Amino acid sequence: MTKKILIIDDDPEILIYLKELFQDNGFVTVTASNGVEGLKTVVAERPDLITLDMDMPEKGGTLFYAAMRKDEAVREIPVIVVSGVGPRPPALKKGVPVISKPIDNARLMQLVEEMLG
Repeated sequence: MTKKILIIDDDPEILIYLKELFQDNGFVTVTASNGVEGLKTVVAERPDLITLDMDMPEKGGTLFYAAMRKDEAVREIPVIVVSGVGPRPPALKKGVPVISKPIDNARLMQLVEEMLG
């Protein structure tokens, strides 16, 4: 069964870039451009993994992550932070990996494969 990845980022170029990267590697993708849209999409789509930008309008990555972890139906979905923001935000669990922009494709795909088994 093909795994689904939700990409949450407010930069349209990053959305397209990650969508193409994941699709080229055999994944189905869905996207959201902010945390509010991301919360609706995660509940509707039930992705296998989420990539999350931290600095976004409306509801940023930290608020999205905190709200997602309160929802029993989706709280266990693994998250990879893909962001230009510096050190790990305190709200994130230690098991949440952070990939800095510019994106290291090989490292990101390695993490995706490890987290999806």
